[in-house]
Amino acid sequence: MEGYGIGIRQDPLGDKRFVPWFNAPPKTQQRLNFFCLLNAGEPAQVLAEVKKFTHQDSYKPLAGYKTMASHFHNEFIMDVVLKGGPVPEHPEFKDVFKKTGVNIVHLAEFHGPGHPKGPDEERLKELHALHEQCERLSDSNFLLLPGEEPNNFYGGHWLSFFPHPVNWIMSRKPDMPFVTDDPKYGKVYRIANKDEMLKLLELEHGLAWTAHARTKASTGYPDAYKEEGFYKSPTFMGAAWKAIPADLSNPTLSHRVLNLLDDMSNWGLKKHIIGESDIFTITEQNEMYAHLNVNYLQLDKIPDFKDGWQPVLDVMRQGKFFVSTGEVLLPAFTVNGKTAGETSAVSLSGQTKITLSADWTFPLNFAEVVSGDGNKTYRERVNLNTTQAFGNKQFEFSVNLKNRKWVRVELWDIAANGAFTQPVWLE
Repeated sequence: MEGYGIGIRQDPLGDKRFVPWFNAPPKTQQRLNFFCLLNAGEPAQVLAEVKKFTHQDSYKPLAGYKTMASHFHNEFIMDVVLKGGPVPEHPEFKDVFKKTGVNIVHLAEFHGPGHPKGPDEERLKELHALHEQCERLSDSNFLLLPGEEPNNFYGGHWLSFFPHPVNWIMSRKPDMPFVTDDPKYGKVYRIANKDEMLKLLELEHGLAWTAHARTKASTGYPDAYKEEGFYKSPTFMGAAWKAIPADLSNPTLSHRVLNLLDDMSNWGLKKHIIGESDIFTITEQNEMYAHLNVNYLQLDKIPDFKDGWQPVLDVMRQGKFFVSTGEVLLPAFTVNGKTAGETSAVSLSGQTKITLSADWTFPLNFAEVVSGDGNKTYRERVNLNTTQAFGNKQFEFSVNLKNRKWVRVELWDIAANGAFTQPVWLE
């Protein structure tokens, strides 16, 4: 009957900042499938076979790579360390990350709690505790790194990331200088506007990027500031990807930020996107793996906290990584011999050789070669639905990229798990 339906209904305007995170738009065919593993063995044996499809809910180690996850509002500093009670020697969240196979964690502390704008003494005490705990909890195979979601100066929400501990206050009184030397905490920056924020990132070799771009409190960003000097700066990496909104009519996870990556590439600046989590609690009770994604960074070893972690930011800045949900891995990707983040020459004919080494659990569905000419984005889908479960193979695609400026690749399996590369730039 007209006007009636069965299912979940959400206000199409959400809270007027974003559309529903999970939605079935009108006139779409929703994919409501599930998988069954038929086996005559004992239940424990069958469950062990099922767990193989998600690598036991952990990210598989890959030679030449380290896994990194970003954007966690754990608030360990405000809720535990500075509460005055006992601080656990081995916090639960570290065990959860390590069991999930995450080598490097980039936090987003003080997102609500804390005093980002001061008073100075409170802010510096909080930063000192954050840096101290990150160093204490880091080890030879796990790096816990300070980071914040400042939401000041640039517009919308964004993440900050420095290659070493930095003391900075997100406000400055007119009578205070940009930088001072504190007798207890050392160098302290006070930021009054976007120009000073850019100066800080330049001086301390930091990175910034848009959090949950084009949705939530970042609706309209980074589009609204794409002509700003700070966006065009090498300190602004790009944006972060998470699979929202979800729409089961798509054979892949959210293209919200994948489309943004294509737009940014067509804008002519060499930007990249990392996977983000945007999670507030990390406990054994949470179903962490199902809601995470990870960045496989091209690193041979994890930096020592005391020495700083500049190599992590260098890899991100250069695009030497791929993003994965965990089931699909892309250990190698080249365009005429050049890898992600590099520039490849294209012949006058435009004929281009793309190689892609892949490792997967669920059978694959398709690969998509995505490219752009500076104005328009092009997609060429390669059907891979004859593949079997638990495979690895080097694929070779010959595509015509005449007059294209960049190219990247996505790979998706039949369960809509996937991985994607950063762009190779073309000339």
